[in-house]
Amino acid sequence: MEEQNGSGKFSTGFSKLKPYLAMVSLQFGYSGMYIITMVSFKHGMSHWILSVYRHVIAAVLIIPFALVLERKIRPKMTLPIFLRIVVLGFLE
Repeated sequence: MEEQNGSGKFSTGFSKLKPYLAMVSLQFGYSGMYIITMVSFKHGMSHWILSVYRHVIAAVLIIPFALVLERKIRPKMTLPIFLRIVVLGFLE
């Protein structure tokens, strides 16, 4: 049942636009990372160090979302699950 004030139209329109907004924001992110990479390389930073910094920053930004949004969803970390994760980490 749709609401009287027309907010139902807004939510369906926004739902249709989500993939496009995600792609545009992804392209802005790639552009920003490219600019930061080129400036860092011109100032003499090693590509190995930049890769480590990039992964650390990504982990720091993503971990809070994973902890908050998936708190109730994920299973408990038991020893067999932990060992499977370790084995998969070594195999890859």
